[in-house]
Amino acid sequence: MRRHLLPLVALVLVACSTGVSVTPDAGDDAGVDAGIPDGAIAADTGVDASDVGNPDSASDAGNPDSASDAGNPDSASDAGDAAVRTSTGGSGGVACTRTGTLASGRTYCVGVLGGSEFKLELPPAPTGPLRLVAFLHGDGAVAYLDDSTMEALVPWADAHGAAVLAVKSPNACAWWQHPTQTDCTPTAPFMPDLDGLNADALRAVLDGVRAGYDVTLGPAFYYGSSGGSVFLTRSFLRRFGDRYPGYYALNCGGEKSPKSFEWDVMNPAKRGPTRLYFTYGDLDFLRSDIEVAIPYFAGLGFPTDSVMLTATEHCAFDTNGRAQAVFSAALGE
Repeated sequence: MRRHLLPLVALVLVACSTGVSVTPDAGDDAGVDAGIPDGAIAADTGVDASDVGNPDSASDAGNPDSASDAGNPDSASDAGDAAVRTSTGGSGGVACTRTGTLASGRTYCVGVLGGSEFKLELPPAPTGPLRLVAFLHGDGAVAYLDDSTMEALVPWADAHGAAVLAVKSPNACAWWQHPTQTDCTPTAPFMPDLDGLNADALRAVLDGVRAGYDVTLGPAFYYGSSGGSVFLTRSFLRRFGDRYPGYYALNCGGEKSPKSFEWDVMNPAKRGPTRLYFTYGDLDFLRSDIEVAIPYFAGLGFPTDSVMLTATEHCAFDTNGRAQAVFSAALGE
């Protein structure tokens, strides 16, 4: 398997003056399973109801009922609300181990959930449920560490009532490699995460944020670049694509899933409003993998869009700008 270089997307949530306290993280498991309640309708984020294709019923949600669905208990008494619920209703925020500051002066929360460090920035004056922008970095986590992607996404996120969330891979190195592979050097052996274990880490962060803030149940905005895009396509979508619908900006990366989907991907109601946008260069060393992935996901029923840039090598384009353009296009702007 080829090595996937350069920073990829990280899940971005904007944390500003929201009163988030800086306290030691009580536990990495906090917020796990605070996902979409059974039967919940996706909130309107610019996609018409006719696009969603999710008739509101318990059989559509693909989310088994359990007491572990923090903040969203699905019970007989809750059944009447499920048909109209459009957000998680979360509250209380998330625990921050420290705070950071962007070059623009905006402050964000740094915490740990599910064994992964994350950075979260919230819009200054949200008027309703938060949208969520998720950035997953590439190998080496450079864009995560230097905050460059968060800085670039904040203006778009502010204009769309979105939180920016950047998540560092469990091995602090590469999302597509096994969580125990902590060697980020170019000569490190390949230890691909074939079982998609890292997807559990991202799910824990998403669930923790959903439990701590009122987040829309409509599509989230996922931004991946290089290894981050590989992880989103080969692992996260395969394991949890039914629980976390979204618009995926897959820059300079993407692969066919190595294993069968863990949910009924051929059911349009399970796929929901998710759409995949692939952008890559004709000289990208990952081109062949990407060009296998595009028809593969289209064949599974996912709406896909692809742009191949001429005379362009791996990630040698404005990935931040492209992600924002994709998100705006998904919203019909």
